[in-house]
Amino acid sequence: MKRALKKLVFVEPKSTHLHIYSRVCIPRLGSVLLGTLMRNQGYDVRVYIEDIEAPDMNEVMSADLVGISAITSTAPQSYRLADKVRAAGGIVVLGGTHTSFLPEEGLEHADFVIRGEGEFAFQELVDAIRRGDGFEKIQNLSYRQDGRVVNNPERPKIPNLDVNPIPDYKLISGWKPGGVISVATSRGCPFSCTFCSVPGMYGHAFRTHSIERVLQELTLHKGNMYTFFADDIFTANKKRVKELLRGMIDRNLTPEWGAQVRTETVDDPELLQMMRDANCFNVYVGFESINPRTLKLFQKKQDLAKIERAIERFHAHKIRIHGMFVVGSDEDDVETIDATADFALKHDIDSIQFMILTPIPGSPDWDHLYNRGEKYVISRNWSFYDGHHAVHQPRRMSPYELQMAAINAMAKFYSWSGIARKLAKRDIYYATIRYWGKKMIRQWWKDDENREYVQWLRDQLYSETRQIGHRVFTSVGVPDVLLQDSVGRLLQRFLGELGVTVVPLAEAAEGAAARARQTVDCLIAPIVKRAVKEREEFYARLTAVTSTLSVGWEKLPRISFPVVDGQGPVFEPFAKIGLLFTQNLDRIRTAYKNAGVAEGLWEAA
Repeated sequence: MKRALKKLVFVEPKSTHLHIYSRVCIPRLGSVLLGTLMRNQGYDVRVYIEDIEAPDMNEVMSADLVGISAITSTAPQSYRLADKVRAAGGIVVLGGTHTSFLPEEGLEHADFVIRGEGEFAFQELVDAIRRGDGFEKIQNLSYRQDGRVVNNPERPKIPNLDVNPIPDYKLISGWKPGGVISVATSRGCPFSCTFCSVPGMYGHAFRTHSIERVLQELTLHKGNMYTFFADDIFTANKKRVKELLRGMIDRNLTPEWGAQVRTETVDDPELLQMMRDANCFNVYVGFESINPRTLKLFQKKQDLAKIERAIERFHAHKIRIHGMFVVGSDEDDVETIDATADFALKHDIDSIQFMILTPIPGSPDWDHLYNRGEKYVISRNWSFYDGHHAVHQPRRMSPYELQMAAINAMAKFYSWSGIARKLAKRDIYYATIRYWGKKMIRQWWKDDENREYVQWLRDQLYSETRQIGHRVFTSVGVPDVLLQDSVGRLLQRFLGELGVTVVPLAEAAEGAAARARQTVDCLIAPIVKRAVKEREEFYARLTAVTSTLSVGWEKLPRISFPVVDGQGPVFEPFAKIGLLFTQNLDRIRTAYKNAGVAEGLWEAA
């Protein structure tokens, strides 16, 4: 594939759904950095960040090569654009976190996928295309050869980030100086939060730009309104960040700025004071949860006391807080999410985001807990992987309840009373932010696709009730072999909590079966999923009994009840059954919790 390449266009598509940063665009740096590299080599370059300005499709289609970035929530838009460019005969290169971990999917739409850090791979790829060379030596590159996907070996992470140029924002179409900019001073995260794909993308090693190089970049942007330090953990190396802050103060490079930090930042009083002196406006803190069990599950290595101490000390230094919470873990329930909103209001966190736990490709959750999307993932529509849509099956609530609880928690925080609290303190900026948050939630509900998705989640929960109809059921038949299993025993106790009589059923003589039929209102028909070898005998017996009952009890309404191996009982199948006996979901949740405590599956709250 020897081609003359002169004009290169880079595109960062935007999310099709509203999210917490929809109001203010904080540019991602990947496309701008690649564009700067290639401009410095003499190419005609244009960068489109769709949150700033929509791409000029004539310019995109006339480019010799188009580089398109794809995070998971923008992957569908990236793929649609890639398909259009390729249909017109253009060369497409996909990069970004999503296709880095799913290159085979990316190659269904693009000529090449660059995985991970792409600076060297992209330059080498362009050179190879121009010369007509092969691609087998380009590390981090994926491509098709003779119909098969080739994933070249990984490239070592860039140890010294100063080899890269300062990103030139003037390459961005529609960019106006003086606004919000991003400055990356480091890459990599030494921590291992299970829901995060950053270590998978950039590694655990903490790699940096030199302090002088960062100060040089800040000098170029002097006069901008706000600087976001786009590091994964800005204060990971406290000694280094103090040196940077000291340089900013000495050179009067102190616009209002913000950065992602951890709660441990407040344990260094000198660092806190220097942040204040350097005009830190706000910090983005990954509190993640107020549930100790969830924090442990996330491998977060912090507790509620640390969270409360961080809030108090940041506020004492007049540093605002954007609190980031992840809701919907296997240890969360509806009450946890509501309590998190109360916690945020009580401690006057200035702004928040409740991100629904989302198994992003590249995260440990995706690779292990969700088996690369094959287990407990209920949607593979990537546009819903934005943290505002429930796309997985939590254990202690249904996806519908998770969806509604997250939205309701956001609405509780971004409410008129929350706005009034900020106005009472004469904090006009954050009163406005909270008003925007309230408006965003209202706009979210106006979106047809969002409403349809919530309705689909609700329909899944109420599917059994819809099929069987509302009747007065007082007894239910359950295969006896299921009641010998822990999930079956939990089911029996759960139904007992709802006042329902459970009748054990086994392969029986016709007379016994006939007598049993007279006392049973409906029949539970287990659906076996993902059997493991050590339980093959149990599943064989369960399948045999279920088959016999289905033939002999055809007149009884049957309830589907999935029996799933892996992470223990899942609430939603119990809720579906419970809704046949009561429409009160709160009562169903209480019955489920009581049954679980009685069976010793979890501790009382």
